[in-house]
Amino acid sequence: MLSDVATLDSKNTNAIPHDRIDKSHKRVLIIEDLGEMRLMLKSYMTSLGFSNIDVEPSGQSAIKRILEKHYDVVLSDYNLGGSIDGQQILETSRKNHSQDHSTIFIMITADTAYESVVNVLEYQPDSYLVKPFPPAAFFRRFERVQKQKEVFEGINAARKNKDFDGMELQAKAIMQQSPNLASQCLKIIGESLYAKGRYKDAKSHYMLIVQKNKKLAWAHYGIALCELKIGAITAAITKLEQTIDLSRHFLSAYDLLTDAHEELGNLNDAQLVMSKVLEVSPRSTDRAVRLAQISMQLNDWGTAEQAYSRVIRLTRDTSYEKVEHYYEYLKCLTNLMSSGADNSKYADKFKRALIRLRSFGKTNPSALSNSFRIEIQQYLTRDHTGEAIKSWKQWNRLIKSGQASALSNAQKHTLKKRLGLL
Repeated sequence: MLSDVATLDSKNTNAIPHDRIDKSHKRVLIIEDLGEMRLMLKSYMTSLGFSNIDVEPSGQSAIKRILEKHYDVVLSDYNLGGSIDGQQILETSRKNHSQDHSTIFIMITADTAYESVVNVLEYQPDSYLVKPFPPAAFFRRFERVQKQKEVFEGINAARKNKDFDGMELQAKAIMQQSPNLASQCLKIIGESLYAKGRYKDAKSHYMLIVQKNKKLAWAHYGIALCELKIGAITAAITKLEQTIDLSRHFLSAYDLLTDAHEELGNLNDAQLVMSKVLEVSPRSTDRAVRLAQISMQLNDWGTAEQAYSRVIRLTRDTSYEKVEHYYEYLKCLTNLMSSGADNSKYADKFKRALIRLRSFGKTNPSALSNSFRIEIQQYLTRDHTGEAIKSWKQWNRLIKSGQASALSNAQKHTLKKRLGLL
């Protein structure tokens, strides 16, 4: 499906298909940071009969749209120039099921490196085009994907209705009629068996596939899923490691491997896996948060601080920016200072993050109170009792005005005792 790649000149405007079936009710989303390319893609879709077309210039705004509504077609540039790329948009839409299997997702990229990894990615687009490409290549590719979606239309309907027996039967029928679609059909059969809770049968299904082709990462991953369900955690870990060896871009394998290590209490191994996946997917905020949380459990404040620093950098001025991230980051910095680390270096970081937290969370009384709580703790860690008392007095004024959340009498007594005010 992804083997024929268009790399021709984009100036030829011939070969627009003459399919005029009414598509005005279909929703299209174009995600592209270059204005000229956005206009060109929109004109292509308009010529195909689509009129309900949304356009987004950034990955951040595109993810918000994708999570809010269903689209029939998504055309996304791979490298959007911000903190979120096209592959992350595809992963988010598939993992959150915001776009079902009927959605056509085509990746558009000028990055030739994408060609070398797309066939081993866990979340693959339905097709992709390498810039520059002529209109003829776009329309030819789009028509091919449409036809394939039609073949699997019945399976997609059965999936929505949780008719897993129907999915399995249809997949077997398609595989007989179209051997070139065998890989997709085998995936669907495994998905159906797993969804029905037939984990041993699903495992046997995936194992037969692996016997014929040991390099199919998704089949190894399927075995691991089944192993976890039947309680064979150690065996699952082995399979997940094989999955990653076969495809270092199979991101869910890292997530599941981390789950397995945590289940066994192997926090150091879980931390290592999260560190490795962030080398492959450095813009993943969820995984950076997870690395930070695991590191905090290990009292590895240096790794936790770096992970939260990454989260704050990636989410700043986006809908994913959270006061909790700043608070946890400040806790990491405080613990680093209490362990004898370079106080001046971390104190500067602390001050900048605290200013941002109070600006970002200024209308959140709980966030403001937490900011003062951690500030006082930081001052006491550095033996700056006078500064800690000043911070408490400022905090107390905000509590009285209702801008910061109140403390219980017991909490207030404990705090004043630590400050030497009793």
